[in-house]
Amino acid sequence: MRSDQEFQAEPGVYPNLPIKKYHLSDGLSKTGACRLSRSARTFRDFIDNPRVSKPTKSLQTGSIFHIAMEGAFDDECRVGPAVKDKRQKEWKEFVKAHPGKICMALEEAAEIQSMRQALLEYGPARDLLSEPGRFEVSYYWIDQATGILCKCRPDWISSNQLTIIDFKTAADATEDEFRRSARRYHYYVSAAMTIDGVHAVTGIKPERYIFLAIEPQSPYLTAAYEATEDDIELGREFIRRSLSTLKRCQENGTWPGLPEEIRALDVQRYARRHAEEENSSDAQDEISNESAGEWWE
Repeated sequence: MRSDQEFQAEPGVYPNLPIKKYHLSDGLSKTGACRLSRSARTFRDFIDNPRVSKPTKSLQTGSIFHIAMEGAFDDECRVGPAVKDKRQKEWKEFVKAHPGKICMALEEAAEIQSMRQALLEYGPARDLLSEPGRFEVSYYWIDQATGILCKCRPDWISSNQLTIIDFKTAADATEDEFRRSARRYHYYVSAAMTIDGVHAVTGIKPERYIFLAIEPQSPYLTAAYEATEDDIELGREFIRRSLSTLKRCQENGTWPGLPEEIRALDVQRYARRHAEEENSSDAQDEISNESAGEWWE
């Protein structure tokens, strides 16, 4: 495999592409589409000035959990000596002695392994992952409408390409809270982009996109949520807007930021709109709960 800087992705399937090469490669990903939805200037700035910010504890936990699920924990991670503070010389020397590895304390490693075990013991996860499949396969394709290279990397995909799993660490994995997170962080866009990407590359259209959510603290509550056709269609609309914006910016050579006009603040309108959305969501949840019955009986 060539160096990170030399890797040039072409349409196809890359089963063993290192994650760093994937992130550095060309191609519009879900993350790129989200940056474009914020502003074209945000997207362009990241392309021109790529940077790695220090991950939050929750993001770091999520990344290490993905590594553990993939079975690469022993290769990618190192458990360090017991220290009261990671600013101590002993810890710094340990990190220095393991360049390129994720260094963590014993209790942090134990938490990751407990999460992994809890998820593997969860019924839907156990059933889904019993099928043959692969972790972290990269897909690249050309969007036919715009000619733009796109990419996706499902956390896990079955060997027949019909089922995709997206692992999520969630502060709260209960239904309402996970739906809020799915909306805020555009999980539905991931579903649409991955399903359509796999279809574009392989000719096989995945039938299921399932989020396996787990809380990163004991008792490690776990839940499974499947993207609906409405979710996926909403994601497709989002991606289409982002691709159209990118195409227009490439053709015009301009990368606008936020609107250059003075707009009304209108806090009351914002509050009403979001209250209506919350009420609509609550009403739908009530209908769903009534039809489902009381699950604890």
